[in-house]
Amino acid sequence: MTVKKLIAIAIIYIASFAAWMILGVSNLSRTEKATNELRKEVISLYGDILVINSPLCNSKTKKIKKEFIDGKTIDTEFFEEKDFELTKSDISITINLDQRKKGNLWFPTFKALFNGSYEFKINNFKNTNDTKYYIYTILGSSNSIYNNIKLVINDNNISNIIPLIKKKEIEVIPTQEGVVKLNITYNCTGMENLTYFITPNLEGISQINNFKMLIKTDFKNYDLANNMMSPIEKKELGNGFELLWQLNNSVTGKDIGIIIPNKLNPGQIVSRVTFFAPVSLLFFIIVIFIIGIILKVNIHPMNYFFLTATFFSFHLMFSYFSDHLNIYLTFLIASVVSLFLTTTYLRLFTPKKLSYFYAPVTQFIYLIVFSYSFFFKGMTGVIVTICSVITLFILMQITAKTDWETIFTKK
Repeated sequence: MTVKKLIAIAIIYIASFAAWMILGVSNLSRTEKATNELRKEVISLYGDILVINSPLCNSKTKKIKKEFIDGKTIDTEFFEEKDFELTKSDISITINLDQRKKGNLWFPTFKALFNGSYEFKINNFKNTNDTKYYIYTILGSSNSIYNNIKLVINDNNISNIIPLIKKKEIEVIPTQEGVVKLNITYNCTGMENLTYFITPNLEGISQINNFKMLIKTDFKNYDLANNMMSPIEKKELGNGFELLWQLNNSVTGKDIGIIIPNKLNPGQIVSRVTFFAPVSLLFFIIVIFIIGIILKVNIHPMNYFFLTATFFSFHLMFSYFSDHLNIYLTFLIASVVSLFLTTTYLRLFTPKKLSYFYAPVTQFIYLIVFSYSFFFKGMTGVIVTICSVITLFILMQITAKTDWETIFTKK
């Protein structure tokens, strides 16, 4: 093995690295374009991120102020507004996963049953004609589908829900004790995320009293949105969880957000696998190079070029077949074809031990196992590290007595 041959192999590797980067960028671009287009269609059919806001209660009191205009005194009416404290919140949300497929992509859609009971306390309440009281609560996600809406204020059913849709205030009459009770129930749909804004002032902090929220899911692999509160209790219920948030006499600016899990989409995996391909090839070339030296097999740089092409064929098939076939079936087809190409090629000029055992096993570990590790979130680094350390140990053992000076001497 001469230095020129090593340089030739390095050039082949660098060229293949560039090819994989181009393929990876192409995969990302195709995936992003398809996702954006199909996401709009799913939103129009099923709804977007589900946003739920805490209700507000305020009063408007008619006042008269005197103004002097052109030497005359004129009485001008205006309304003085006052917000009231939300003294109790008891909320339950049941989330049922209902993932939908559009084109070749899955989207994390869900159905939710919302039930919220609220209570406002109006201190020093006086029932006068000049002061009117209002509740403000809305259906916050215009793209979601709401069904079976039931609105109850102070134990009175409210049949007119137009203010909820048009985001207008609803006039209420507090009880003699100055209490306003609100209960709202509905079924709705959403996608990707469910967010509940606890704080009336979304940009600041608020005092929260007697707040309780219970969320039940029929799935386990949920996540919490960034900068959101964690539940204080989590109970496993069959296929899902029961999550509890409870606050009393608390001050916070944080809210509650649940990220809905999704099925594996080909584009996400394919792009990551493609960008990682040069690492897999590097391991393969090093191991085959060492085994060739041990077995005294002369493998020409052009042979490495065609072996590199078998690796690239795997990612090429995986990238484009996954647009039309199941991702697992695509992975299997790409793996079998790539192994077949490598084995049938090496058998023509290398010993059977190398072509039928060492090379396929090496390719299976560094191409197929490494690539398949991306199907398991968070496991790729662990698998690659373990395989790297084991590879290093084996190569050190089998080459410890190798005379490298002789091998790299120019002939």
